[in-house]
Amino acid sequence: MGIPYLTKHLLPHAETVFLGSEVEVVIDGPSLVYHVHRRLLGWMDPNCDILDYQPSCDEISRGVGSFLLELTRSGAKMQVVSRDWRIFKHKICFDGALPIPKRKVRLGRIDKSRHRLTLARRNLPLPATSRCRDVMPTEPGQVWCHRGLPRGRRGLPENPFMVSAVCEDLQHRWTREAIQKEINPDIACLGESEYPWAGITVMVSGEADVECARVAKLTGCAVLTDDSDLLLHDLGSSGAVLFLDSVHSPTRVWDPVEPQLQGLRICPRDLSRRLGITDIRRFGFELTKDPHLRFADAIRRSKTEATETSPDYHDFLREYLNSTDRDQACKAKQIPLMDPRVSELYWQYAVPNTYCSDDSLHVYLGILNEDPSRRCAWENGRDYRRLGYSVLNLSFQSQFKTISEFVRRGGRIVADQIDLAETSIAADMDLLRQRLDLAQKVFGGSGAEGFWFLFALSEIYETSNTVPSGEQLESFLSSGYLEGGADWADIHLLAQIQAILYSLRMLQQLLRVAALEDWNLPLLDELPPLHTMMSRQRLVQSFGNTEVVRHMVSQLVTSYNT
Repeated sequence: MGIPYLTKHLLPHAETVFLGSEVEVVIDGPSLVYHVHRRLLGWMDPNCDILDYQPSCDEISRGVGSFLLELTRSGAKMQVVSRDWRIFKHKICFDGALPIPKRKVRLGRIDKSRHRLTLARRNLPLPATSRCRDVMPTEPGQVWCHRGLPRGRRGLPENPFMVSAVCEDLQHRWTREAIQKEINPDIACLGESEYPWAGITVMVSGEADVECARVAKLTGCAVLTDDSDLLLHDLGSSGAVLFLDSVHSPTRVWDPVEPQLQGLRICPRDLSRRLGITDIRRFGFELTKDPHLRFADAIRRSKTEATETSPDYHDFLREYLNSTDRDQACKAKQIPLMDPRVSELYWQYAVPNTYCSDDSLHVYLGILNEDPSRRCAWENGRDYRRLGYSVLNLSFQSQFKTISEFVRRGGRIVADQIDLAETSIAADMDLLRQRLDLAQKVFGGSGAEGFWFLFALSEIYETSNTVPSGEQLESFLSSGYLEGGADWADIHLLAQIQAILYSLRMLQQLLRVAALEDWNLPLLDELPPLHTMMSRQRLVQSFGNTEVVRHMVSQLVTSYNT
């Protein structure tokens, strides 16, 4: 979560650089996604209700694409080095595994999002009249220009699916044609590759920041990130950190023809020499002991020789050492690029000494944008996640009895223990296959996207004690609201739909990773991408025909009653 005030103290000592041909970068993928999210948040209409104020996965993905396109047009190069252990040739790195010491940090972040959601439920007013907003158009200047947020909008939890969606889209969505159509028609700088960003997007068998630091050390490039902790990794003699939030156009007006970008860069080794200390990590260590130290006092304490032999200092350094077991990771089965949560679970099996402890598997589902006064929406789709976990468990020699799913329960984050099935998997797969076949007969005429939204609603109907009426569902599918205006019931129903669709996506990927021939569900391969499944706008667009909506809702209600 970073060291408080570290960037504030060190940023005045950064050098200004132009992102031209002389600048090479390796990109911290999750940091870039969060950065674009913050920038787009400032462009949202302040009159939007809570359902629409956050940028969608689709909008964030296009924003990231715009950022990468303009970065390339400015002349900056994304780092490529010779192939030696598959680490190299990594340029946009995403987290693929969670080391054991970082579990506490992950829980802290999830609980912070839970707290934000609780405050939003308590304090944010819902407008009397609402409408589902249009998709925000992609403009190059949006991701380079910072705009302040209204006070009441600063504390909303982030979109829990945005990193997964962007990682997926960089691999499979952004063809040259799609980039020209949806982001910018001028793509001459991208070369001839049909998927310009697929070859530079990787999910590492560890944390993205560790991987970025290793590439920076080996090549002398800069890590493009907003994570101040990168300053404390070993970046070598010339490796540096280039802060995303500092990258901007020096001209008053964005020039779409010849974009110029500049930013603030810090080389830790060089800065240590200029400050007269042996290692910038000593400075960071002093701030962890007392975040309110003045800069001069922190520098003075960093020069104390006793720090070098301090046990607390050595404990502090362990967090910034590469703890990934490379040899075991090399020998482990290499999986295709998956959702980060699926990848994290896989590596707990593949390299248990690094990612699993006490015979306990962990899955962190994060905080949905839901009604925190109601039962957690992740209860929906739980059986499908359990089925996927159980199939993956059978594919490894070392098997587990349970998995701990970390979810919201009331006002807390708890470890929900899920028992893994052994003998009932075949029956559960057959039951799901039957449900999907039946849904195809009932909802098959609603289109590829509409089918899955209706299937999720049918699941909610079957498991919920209180369900919307047919008229309310017609309104929800046609306009995005159950009663014609924004309410927390609308927010929670959308979260339930997302939980089911995401759980099916996890199941589909877990079946693929397990690669057991006895169980296969081809229909799951037709699930829409995340930027579609998690979009309220796409849900409403899928049901633009009122007669189709009325017919499908009638089918849904009839199937439920029978």
